[in-house]
Amino acid sequence: MPLVEITSGSDFFSEEEKIKLSKAVYDSILGVYQEVKGTKPHVWIIIREHPPNNWLVNGETLTEVRKKQLAKK
Repeated sequence: MPLVEITSGSDFFSEEEKIKLSKAVYDSILGVYQEVKGTKPHVWIIIREHPPNNWLVNGETLTEVRKKQLAKK
């Protein structure tokens, strides 16, 4: 039984995007698992979200990084 953990900043994915992402991950694992094992697994997917100020990228919080990316657009 595969377990997949995805970690992201809070509010990075909408509920619809989480469902779309989990289906894509499931489909990918299912294809490989069926090819290798010949069975259809139950795939557990956990999406863990953390506040963007708890993420640091090159010494800047994810909030700061996102603001800079938005300003470039």
